[in-house]
Amino acid sequence: MVDQPTIGSKTRDALATTVSAALGVAVGFAFLAYLCVEIPRAYNHLTPIWLSNGFLAACLLSSPTRRWPALMLGAAVGALFAGAHAGDSPLVNVILVTLNLSEALLAASAVRRMTGETIDLGRPRDMLAFVVLGGFLAPIVAGGAASSIYTLLLGGDLRTTVVGWVLNDILGMLTIGPCLVVFFKAGLYLRERPLSRDGVLSIVICCLMTAAVFAQTKYPLLFLVPPAMLLAAWRQEVLGAALSAALVAAIAMVLTISGRGPIHLILAGTDTQSTVLQLFLAVSTFVSLPVAAFQRQRRAILAHIVEARAEAERSEARYRLLAESALDIIAHSDLEGRMTYISPAARAILGYEPDELLGERYVKILVDEDRAAIRRVVDAQRYCPEDVTAPPAETVEYRAFRKDGRMIWLESRPTLASDPVTGAPTGITDIIRDVTARKTLELDLRAARAEAEQAAAVKGEFLANMSHELRTPLTAVIGFANLLADEPGLSPRGRRYVDRITTGGRTLLATINDILDFSRLEQGRITLSRRPVMIADLVSEVLEMLASDAAAKGLVLRAVGDEVAPPVLRLDPERVRQVLLNLVGNAVKFTEVGEVRLETDYDLQAGRLRVSVTDTGPGVTEADQALIFARFAQIDAALTREHGGTGLGLAISRGLVELMGGDIGVESTLGQGARFWFEIPARTGQDDDADDEAGEDDIPLPPPGSRVLVVDDNAGNRELVRSVLEAVGVEVAEAVDGEEGVAAAGAAPFDAILMDLRMPRLDGVSAALRIRSEEGPSARSPIIAFSADVRSGALDPVFDGATPKPLTVLSLLSTLAAALATPRPATA
Repeated sequence: MVDQPTIGSKTRDALATTVSAALGVAVGFAFLAYLCVEIPRAYNHLTPIWLSNGFLAACLLSSPTRRWPALMLGAAVGALFAGAHAGDSPLVNVILVTLNLSEALLAASAVRRMTGETIDLGRPRDMLAFVVLGGFLAPIVAGGAASSIYTLLLGGDLRTTVVGWVLNDILGMLTIGPCLVVFFKAGLYLRERPLSRDGVLSIVICCLMTAAVFAQTKYPLLFLVPPAMLLAAWRQEVLGAALSAALVAAIAMVLTISGRGPIHLILAGTDTQSTVLQLFLAVSTFVSLPVAAFQRQRRAILAHIVEARAEAERSEARYRLLAESALDIIAHSDLEGRMTYISPAARAILGYEPDELLGERYVKILVDEDRAAIRRVVDAQRYCPEDVTAPPAETVEYRAFRKDGRMIWLESRPTLASDPVTGAPTGITDIIRDVTARKTLELDLRAARAEAEQAAAVKGEFLANMSHELRTPLTAVIGFANLLADEPGLSPRGRRYVDRITTGGRTLLATINDILDFSRLEQGRITLSRRPVMIADLVSEVLEMLASDAAAKGLVLRAVGDEVAPPVLRLDPERVRQVLLNLVGNAVKFTEVGEVRLETDYDLQAGRLRVSVTDTGPGVTEADQALIFARFAQIDAALTREHGGTGLGLAISRGLVELMGGDIGVESTLGQGARFWFEIPARTGQDDDADDEAGEDDIPLPPPGSRVLVVDDNAGNRELVRSVLEAVGVEVAEAVDGEEGVAAAGAAPFDAILMDLRMPRLDGVSAALRIRSEEGPSARSPIIAFSADVRSGALDPVFDGATPKPLTVLSLLSTLAAALATPRPATA
């Protein structure tokens, strides 16, 4: 609604412009027709030129196509009026008007099809299109038809009438048509080439020359006019050519009609004289206008060349400024490696002036061992097959010597430069950067990393030693506490004290195990041992181990979904048990009332076991959930916290789950409990070679009367082993270190040897190897590793089994019984 007045105003303006143009065309067409008929008639001369058709064609070409109907209507009105004034009959008048308008329309349509909506006679292509299509083709076709019809209606010589008529139309098209098209665009041409003194003078000379030639009837000097027209076209280009052509035609026709000029030297009659004049003017116009168009194009090309050269100079100046201001070295070399350009940054980076490094001198400052790397990168691009895409430029680092002798590190990206026309390689362009500081930092980082790795190794060794040193006394503490608890005459108070000792020892052992397990996870020293496991039995075992803690707090501890999972899954039971103990133990620790539920589920299609532990405790805040699996992280980390622990349990659980290829997470809302879950890949069924699991709960015992040598530097551990084994009828001998163990094994036969791994003078592995190699009476006896270290990695092949510290009766007896039941093959 708001835009309607504007739209209406524009529409009215456009309509007014169209009506004005149509009226102008009507008046102009009629006026030119009147001049072309009446002036020659007044001098009893034939019409030498017909300007109206050229006028109408120029108006059409200079107007939008949508205005053509209005312009054609205006031209028809003017033509009918002019014909009636000339005395033509209505029939002849209508026929001639129709043919004249058709000629102008044909000329304009043909030219516009070639040039488009905008015509510019300053372009040789447009000029040629106008001359050929508008100046010759349309007059020949339409003028020939009009003259033929005119002759048939009024009589006369057909050839003479057709030739004169067509030449009249050609001369009109080539004289007034280009001039008007140029005049309509005079502002454009004047902006490009303003009127100059030389241009005006050349037009004046052309007019004077034409007047001089046509003012006399003595000499045939027509040949003097075209050079003057060419001079005007050369000096003032298109506008000068149009003006000179129009003025020459006007002067020549006026003087010729008035009986003067060299045309009258021709004695063949007025028809022939008119034809010669027409040919002279047509040829002169046809020569001057194309020359003006080519001159304009030549000037534009020269101006473009000058501008391109100036732009190239400005671009070179900009790039030179960039190159000279750049902190990195910008260099170019030929294909042989000789430097042809080096930017001034070489002064700051290398200490050399750029001129000092041109030629082959740059290569000489490079370290010899690094030149091949640069050549390899260049050759990979230079000698790439034509049908293969060249590899991208590769960054290369190399060393060079400054002028002061100091070695520095440089980084460059040599890129093959090619000829833009032929594509042939011409040289190498490079940007060279000083990376000495970065390389120094990298070297420092490598040294720091090596130092850190060494420190990690030392830490691992320290932890291994600490494991041995801490677990060795714990073995005696827990073992003797268990033996003491079985004494029948122990008082209630003494039994309570023993239980406290056992609980404290196990708590300390759990803390040590957490720290050592986390250390082994960080070092990647934990390996998995997957085997068929009854998942329901594993869950029951975990809940049974934590049942007493839950009962002490009045919590319900139950399992859900055991029947959903397959009865047998292949997984590492030790690691899964450790994760379950951590999750269920944490739930029991932090839950004061309610229940702890352990739920199992199995995705048969994905082959993944999913376990979740849900409690009714206080829950975990969203902020704490992001930290809960971090090492040493505890939600109640204050000095007065209620719950103990190292804060490693959940971190170890996450590490173990990820080691098994699974995921672990927590879902909780504060005040509504928490749900910890993990899922791991677990295949179903047993291996074909898997042994059937024993269904008995009896502890395997070594054969009574067996002789066992215990090699351990800790007297408490030796006494503990002696107490356990002698209780089942095994004879025990002792050695305090590896040297004594080797001597004892070489002096007497033993059915089995329990060997500690860490001992003074000679460690357990070396002692076992010596026992095997010395071929003594116990050389083929089973040797069992007896150390805390057996938890951390693979067992040395020299051993036939292992039992970890702290010692448990079940582990010791079962390991010893298995070793004694398996015969060792004879050595070669």
